[in-house]
Amino acid sequence: MMKFLFFLVVVILGVANGTADQGNDHNGAEHKALCHVLKAAVHEWESKGDGLLEPLKTALHRTIFGNETGGSLETLRNGLPKVYDDVLGGADSRNMACGQVRNAGGDYYNVHQPRWSGHSAPHDLVCLCTLGNNSWPLNDTQKATTLCGQEKSALGAEKGTNGWSAMNTGKEQMEATWGSVVVQCLESGGNENSLKEALKSFTGKLVHKPGGGYSNSKQLGEGDPDEVFACTGSSIKGVCVEYYPTLTAHTWWVDLDKAIEEDHQIQKEREEEQRRRQQEDSEKKETAQEAVLKSTHTITNQTEAPNKDKLHESMRKLNLTSGTPISKPSSWLLSVVFLF
Repeated sequence: MMKFLFFLVVVILGVANGTADQGNDHNGAEHKALCHVLKAAVHEWESKGDGLLEPLKTALHRTIFGNETGGSLETLRNGLPKVYDDVLGGADSRNMACGQVRNAGGDYYNVHQPRWSGHSAPHDLVCLCTLGNNSWPLNDTQKATTLCGQEKSALGAEKGTNGWSAMNTGKEQMEATWGSVVVQCLESGGNENSLKEALKSFTGKLVHKPGGGYSNSKQLGEGDPDEVFACTGSSIKGVCVEYYPTLTAHTWWVDLDKAIEEDHQIQKEREEEQRRRQQEDSEKKETAQEAVLKSTHTITNQTEAPNKDKLHESMRKLNLTSGTPISKPSSWLLSVVFLF
């Protein structure tokens, strides 16, 4: 009985600790899923290089660099890209960069939008893991003690404006997030099967939360969007990423998912073609070997026939020259001998 009670206490404490860990790390599971995708993408890009085929090559460029042509991993690892000065200088900065559909047609009263949700995996990590207004959610009013696995000191909570939300706020926190979170996820990780598995895990973390007036949007991370705002960095709207996969062209994870399936089909067709060619080559070799054997057999028969003729001719000449037939004497000759 005592052993059973001890076991029960251990189980309860384990569950409680697990729950506490999940609650203490704000956006912890979402960060891990996104980070694993980025690491797997970097592994795929670095390991295959020029051997990558389209459309997977372009999809990896979008995932890692946010463009079609690619770039330098070392440049990304060296620090927050300069373009984020423009992001911070825009009106309603975080909402526009993390919570609104891409401004591709002059909407939002022509507000410049240098970055948007779904631009790239590194950008989405910035949205998911940068402290918000007044260091939300690590401002000591919540049970969370870490954001994306990092304590507030590592995320720059005591620096500058104490959070990214509106125009010209949060550069120090953004730089800290890039250095402590994004750079770690830009390291290669996984194997050739990791990318598809990691992406499946990531999309499983997306939650249907209509935001910005759109019913088909999906959200990564904690927050409650409304008809106008999403993922603003406030305590209500949250630190998160609001996606519009059917409206924003080239959302990186949508393109990547399609490209992985197409690449799988291409590789399958290539393998089938290779097997077909190997089979054809094998059949050609067998045919050639049969032809050689048949030719050798014919030559042997043709050689044996003249040799037999020569042997017969030699024996005939021997009989003529010696006067003695090379044959057994007839039986009647033997009879005559015995009579005498």
